Amino acid sequence: MISLTPVIQRLTPKPAGFAGLWFRQVAGAAEFAQVRPEALPLPACWVIRASDRARHAGERAEHVTLTFDVAIAIENARRHAPGETDDMLLAYRRAVKDILLGWEPEPGARPIKFDGGRVLEVTELDLYWADRYTFEAVIDNYLPDPPPFESIEHKGVEP
Repeated sequence: MISLTPVIQRLTPKPAGFAGLWFRQVAGAAEFAQVRPEALPLPACWVIRASDRARHAGERAEHVTLTFDVAIAIENARRHAPGETDDMLLAYRRAVKDILLGWEPEPGARPIKFDGGRVLEVTELDLYWADRYTFEAVIDNYLPDPPPFESIEHKGVEP
């Protein structure tokens, strides 16, 4: 299995040159499941595992394609002029894409690819959007070699 923690950590700091307020929360699926919109500090971002596919790649090895979503929540306030909310969402999407596109989340993994996005929910106050990303890696189950044999240690009753 592949952890998405490195993706969360990569998205946490504000990127250089980003003009607006960066995400007040960058978290995973468990935090997304506990969202209370009335108490949510926006903007926010969650990295959510979507699927993984595996193909046999040899003894105890699998070629895994991992798909995950980056869900972004921003304000959809009435005070915005026409188009402002969309422009704000686009700025966050571009920043996240610039951070992730081409990055290898673990040694030996292929670079992350962008696979498009979709709206999750639009309310009077909030807009939730998810962009989909994928990457590939070979995962093996090889255990590390045991330490070299040094001596026999006798335990218990001696003859």
